[in-house]
Amino acid sequence: MDPILLGVSDTIESEFDSEIYKNLSPLEKYHSLLFRSVDKLFSFLGTDRSSLAPYLTDFVSIEAQSLGREGYGFTVKDANDMGFGGLACHTVDLGGASVGGAIGQAHTIVKANPYAVVLVAAADVPKSVFKQISDLKRLTATVCHKDWEMPYGATLIGLYSLLCERMMFDTGVTSEDLEEITKHFRKLAEINPRAFQYQKPLTEKQLKKPLSGVYSTPMIAIVTDHGFATLVTSEFMKQKLIDNNIIKKDAKHIYLVGSGQSAHAEYFIQKKDLKSPAALACERAVASSGLKRSDIEYAWIYDCFTGMIIHEAGLYFGVSPKDTATSLRKGKISNGVREIPINLGGGILNYQAAMALSGATGLVDVASQYGLAVDPIPEKLSTPPKVSLLGGNGGIDSINSVIIFAKEKPESVTREPMALKPLEVNVPSPKVGEQGIILTASTIYFNPGGEKKPPYLIVCSKKENGEMVLTNLFAKDGVEIVSKEGLELGKSKVEFQEKEGKIQAILLG
Repeated sequence: MDPILLGVSDTIESEFDSEIYKNLSPLEKYHSLLFRSVDKLFSFLGTDRSSLAPYLTDFVSIEAQSLGREGYGFTVKDANDMGFGGLACHTVDLGGASVGGAIGQAHTIVKANPYAVVLVAAADVPKSVFKQISDLKRLTATVCHKDWEMPYGATLIGLYSLLCERMMFDTGVTSEDLEEITKHFRKLAEINPRAFQYQKPLTEKQLKKPLSGVYSTPMIAIVTDHGFATLVTSEFMKQKLIDNNIIKKDAKHIYLVGSGQSAHAEYFIQKKDLKSPAALACERAVASSGLKRSDIEYAWIYDCFTGMIIHEAGLYFGVSPKDTATSLRKGKISNGVREIPINLGGGILNYQAAMALSGATGLVDVASQYGLAVDPIPEKLSTPPKVSLLGGNGGIDSINSVIIFAKEKPESVTREPMALKPLEVNVPSPKVGEQGIILTASTIYFNPGGEKKPPYLIVCSKKENGEMVLTNLFAKDGVEIVSKEGLELGKSKVEFQEKEGKIQAILLG
């Protein structure tokens, strides 16, 4: 059975009367975004909630973490509030990989049951619930290890910048590459009336003001109120809905041919050798589709930070990061056969994104290429791609989800994934007097509400046995080092000492 996707809608704050919306409670905003997304999708399909309700079998949703709406019970309540009682409900919480995970869940359900009609819908209002500082403090507490990261002033941005600094050192990717890639995708958003960055030109001053390491504000994903909805079913049930006059006769669809997911460690410091789950997730998705990476003609790749779009694209398609960065300057990546365009809507750096369901941005982007988006992005390919990829990333590159779509019914059959090495986990256990080599380092310039005041340096050092340790850095005279200037990644040696109850790195030589 080949699952199909019938359409995608999303809802943004500007669709509502501004005076009314700003006076709604966070929960009322959430319901407005969720219900409107579902109603827009159903209207696009020529139906409504009451007409489709008897045919729906499953509801897959994503936890609205900023509202504290966690757990299965809230998904059931949302289904009931929309008038869909008795559904099988499924809750997904994969961070930024959640939308791919939710689509993957629907893919599995329909493959197992050709009578399934699955509504996938969610919403979140992250910027409406907390003041900025308290929001960022909560985020730090969620993503940073309380013993091995938080005491050293680690932040989400800081840990991602550590990954980027090492990638740049290993591969030759430059800060100029990051800037040119950021400029390209910003231009796509400037012409999209639904984009957060619509008609907001990028300035050199913005690019040159770092928040952490190489990252400035335009290189970091924006967070907005957002909701989305899509419907996944089988061709058999689609025809039944048409025959029973539930949806319009000319409803179109694309095939949902593959899905893959891979998880690594929850925290940065647990990622042995800073390895990523992206390659494994993509291999599983491609194998389940029976297709090849070279069949892909369009992709949307998660871009929570500019460096991550390079990193993930390279791992998905087996292309070096430097070659990927060079082609990304033109908004394209290599799939091994051809250069393919990506993220024509500007990505989450520029469009709209609530953190846990930020992949909805990509779902709208991909659906736009097939005429299946209720509110399509302005930039589209001249002809719909035969095969598309949607990739999502959660945590500090901790979990990855990949979905493969096809315009035509696939003839391929599922193949066994290539044997890939399992991802190992790091267990930090430094002792006073032990030594290590600095693996990566980054200066933090932005930590509002944090106990450690910027600027300061965080360094990830590697002991001879391969164990990684995250600390700050001090000179032999006890003065804290706040810049990575003069450090040589892979060469500069440190010794671990105890300072104020914490294990800290002392620079040797």
